[in-house]
Order: sequence, then C-alpha cells, then structure tokens
Amino acid sequence: MKQVIKGVHIVPMGFANAFLIDGDNELTLIDADFAGKESTVFGAIRGLGRSSDQLKHLVFTHVHPDHIGSAAAIVRGTGARTYMHALDIPIAESGGPFRPMTPAPGLLGRVLCNLFFHPDERQDPVRRSYTSSPVGGLSNKPRASSSECR
Repeated sequence: MKQVIKGVHIVPMGFANAFLIDGDNELTLIDADFAGKESTVFGAIRGLGRSSDQLKHLVFTHVHPDHIGSAAAIVRGTGARTYMHALDIPIAESGGPFRPMTPAPGLLGRVLCNLFFHPDERQDPVRRSYTSSPVGGLSNKPRASSSECR
C-alpha cells in the first residue's frame, strides 16, 4: 500500500485499485474490486494500525463488478455505510445484472473485458445505505481507464 497524499492510500487490488482514506477516527474506502478481494482491504486497514470496525464509509465510483464485487463482504465485516449514485442502487441491491459494457479501446481492453465481465453474472447484493446525489459535485458519468470495460 502506498500513500498518495497525506491520509490517502492506494490499495492495489489486482485488476483495479481502491483508495483508503484515513480520517481522524474513521476510514473511508473508495471502490471494492471483484468478489473475493476483501482480505486485501482488511490487510490494508491492519497495515495502517487500524481495526476493520473503523471503516465507516464505502464509496462506489460506479457499479461494475470490478468496483463493487467485494462490497457485500466488506460491509458484513465492518458495518460500513455505502454510497453511490441513485441510478446504481437497484443494481447493487439486486447484485446485477449489470449494464451492457463495451471494451476500452485496444486489444488488451477487449481481451480483459471478455475475460472478466459477464453482464448476467451476479454479485452478492449490497445492503442499502446510499446517498442519492453525487458526492462533492463529482460527475455521475462512468469513466473507464484503459484497463477496464466501460
């Protein structure tokens, strides 16, 4: 885990990254990667000398499997509140199916999208405790990096 700026740490999760924000008495996690990656998050929390019950907020940039896959397990292990755009709530609460996506440009993007994204595959549903408005004026339009589907 690497500190990006004071109090903000990048958590390498494999296919995508998460960000752990270390506040005074609580932690906030941005995104949760694919299912089965919760141990990476719990390890990052311990690496900061914190306990998992100090994770109070889980924010999703958008609802794709590589951003919410481990969310249900993280919420079960921490009791964290979840936040996302209102249009993403039904998908998160049902665990899918996900919106159709097209690969990011290039061969690698197409290969990775075909390997890892299956729109009809379900994730564990995430309990409801969302905000229905964009956080901090951020755009609610999905963004894709060169290594993910959009």
